[in-house]
Amino acid sequence: MQGVIFTLLGISMNAFSANAPQVEIFDTRALDVLAPNAEVELLAEGFEWTEGPVWVEANPAVGGFDTGSLLFSDIPTHRVLRYVPGEGVSVYLEDSGFSNGLVLSQGKQLLLMQSRSRQVARMDATLARPQRQFKVLASKYEQGRLNSPNDGVLHNSGILFFTDPPYGLPKQMEDPEKDLEFQGVYALYPDGYLKLVDREIRYPNGIALSADQRKLYVAASDPDTPAWYVYELDKDGEVGTRRMLHKSEPVDPSAHGLPDGLKVHSSGIIFATGPGGIWLFDLSGKILAKIYTPSVAANLAFNGDESVVYITAHKTLLRMNLNK
Repeated sequence: MQGVIFTLLGISMNAFSANAPQVEIFDTRALDVLAPNAEVELLAEGFEWTEGPVWVEANPAVGGFDTGSLLFSDIPTHRVLRYVPGEGVSVYLEDSGFSNGLVLSQGKQLLLMQSRSRQVARMDATLARPQRQFKVLASKYEQGRLNSPNDGVLHNSGILFFTDPPYGLPKQMEDPEKDLEFQGVYALYPDGYLKLVDREIRYPNGIALSADQRKLYVAASDPDTPAWYVYELDKDGEVGTRRMLHKSEPVDPSAHGLPDGLKVHSSGIIFATGPGGIWLFDLSGKILAKIYTPSVAANLAFNGDESVVYITAHKTLLRMNLNK
């Protein structure tokens, strides 16, 4: 592991918001995964904008880590960072292509949604020996450059689904370098074919799959129409109909967060970052609980046994223990 630059803090957020509830339960089904008195812990701070976490199990036999670790992006500093439980955070990869979402390929290589570089790439190195070498997997749709690949998720078929809002462009929707008139949800096939799945969602952002791989979830971080959508998939990962999972009220631009990253727990409960912190939904879109965070929650990831959820939240890395 490279030199630790952000130390392990392990501070309860109660120190920052005395007597403020951190978990609000709306449905007792949430108690399967949440303890009402669970606390959000601050693990590390001092970043610029953390995003795109992915948990990586130990797998040294094939060039992986010796211990389970969390990789996450600090977008403005052009880095991927690594958190090792009990040790702290270190720089894992410099010059990350301004990565946002991180995904593990089926071959256990790192896939990066390189936002400001406007491409999806694979790091051409083993996880244990990261290198600033990338193979571009997608950078254009038809004749136009992608906007800003944001988040991704890998289907068992090998299809990489990813979102492409304009957030990596300096002027976003009005940027003169923006080639495409829409913001897409895409399917990148193992043979390199790039398929546009949906061009109708404004500001598509976080993306996740259900445990059975038959539903694809997408968050829309449009402050005027903040929402989460779900697509039906067949067994091969081909996308069918889309429906609204949950629509929120319009959010003031100065508010504390928007629909962003999300992951699906093996129980089927959806953990989705949103206004105020993390919203927990059932499969019908009913809100089961909310976890309140002290700063804007951008994305999240479970560890291997789902005993912990890690949260990338603005300048911090947070953690909450879960019921197993």
